[in-house]
Amino acid sequence: MIVVVGSGLVAVTAAQRLLDVGHDVTLTTAHAEFGFPHGGCGLWTTDVLPWPLDTLEEAVATSTNGLVTCRSQWLVKRLVHRFAADGGQTSTRVRFKDEGGTTVTVGTGAFSSPPYHRIFVADQDVPEPAPSIGEPLLNPSSMSTWYGAIVVEGTPMSLDNHGVRSDGSIEVWTQEKEELAPFHSTTLETMQVTWVNDGEALDAARVASRVRDAVDAFLTSGLLDEA
Repeated sequence: MIVVVGSGLVAVTAAQRLLDVGHDVTLTTAHAEFGFPHGGCGLWTTDVLPWPLDTLEEAVATSTNGLVTCRSQWLVKRLVHRFAADGGQTSTRVRFKDEGGTTVTVGTGAFSSPPYHRIFVADQDVPEPAPSIGEPLLNPSSMSTWYGAIVVEGTPMSLDNHGVRSDGSIEVWTQEKEELAPFHSTTLETMQVTWVNDGEALDAARVASRVRDAVDAFLTSGLLDEA
């Protein structure tokens, strides 16, 4: 049994990848739900990875010129549903901690599974509310903060990394927080994500692709042979 800790796209992508190659996997979070509100990027570029759901409607998404703009929380929720339908286990309101050299679970949620061999902490996109023991799935040398906003339909947009949602509102991301200041009067929601500093624009498909590569690196390393 492998435990994956996290509530966002990083966690569910890693959990599904491990499940697909035959591991028993439990996806857990200390949050009350997966697809935590205000967490994650809703832009998905299809030339990086194909759209992962059967329809756009499942994540309230629209597609224009290869860019899908979705509700990120609904994308994650639908992917968690698929993970569970494929045989994965899930648990919320659970955190792992060390007590005298023994790993124990704390929280109000239930966690029932066979003994687990490895815990991956996969909360790099949507941080857990409290630290959990385990091995970080991603451990890059540098991270950067991205600032996002949802602004009302028709707002003139000067920033490149944006997409139009199904209701006409615009999701936009930048590494310079002050670049969102001109949209203050039309902003419906603000967001913040810490992600790998790789010189690329923040994009959910790139996030998922990097997570798959990280899982595959563990799979080929032989470190999971006993899991």
